Amino acid sequence: GFTVSLVGYTNSGKSTTLNALTGADAPAEDKLFSTLDTRTRTLTLENGLKVLVSDTVGFIKKLPAHLVASFHATLEETRRARLLLHVVDASHPAHERQMEAVREVLAEIGCGDGRVLAVFNKMDVVSDFEAAQLRERHPDACFISALTGEGMDELRRRIRELLLEEAVEMTVRIPFSRGRLLAEVLDSGFTVGVRYGSEHAEADLVIPEEELGKILKRGAAEVESVE
Repeated sequence: GFTVSLVGYTNSGKSTTLNALTGADAPAEDKLFSTLDTRTRTLTLENGLKVLVSDTVGFIKKLPAHLVASFHATLEETRRARLLLHVVDASHPAHERQMEAVREVLAEIGCGDGRVLAVFNKMDVVSDFEAAQLRERHPDACFISALTGEGMDELRRRIRELLLEEAVEMTVRIPFSRGRLLAEVLDSGFTVGVRYGSEHAEADLVIPEEELGKILKRGAAEVESVE
């Protein structure tokens, strides 16, 4: 299915943002490396679009040498994600430097050219003047408070919008004789609806073009697009 990964400097509020997005209950602690493993939750967006959202360990400026390997291992999900949410502590006086540190790490692990949405968190403790400056400097960003819920609906809307930019919406007809292919399509995470006939199933898909290509190639003529 669609995958989104949360990245950000330590204590930026990624775990709280994950909770607010998905209704999950990950620990939200004010300490370094409270998130040492990757946690994944399911987010259901408008029209039934399901997204897997992963939290990652907080980034820091100079990572201790003995933690580099394990830190990079936790970022495997980040490399595979279709969209990165770069969560920023908007209230931190050095947030611009922290953002740059995160960008450097993303470049190191091969995610420098990925799709990134900046998400300025903790806007509930930022002054109106500072908020206006942030919005002017970062016009394409989202501005939220994961603690109060401010801006979360807009964040969900932007996630859906960005994921759909690289996706197509269509219906495929798969005969029951291709049971394995049908099971793969239904389990792919890209199916938002399904109907069963006497000899086939029709699956409504919201799917990236390259993933659709794989399905159509596997199914050959037995998978039929339905307008």
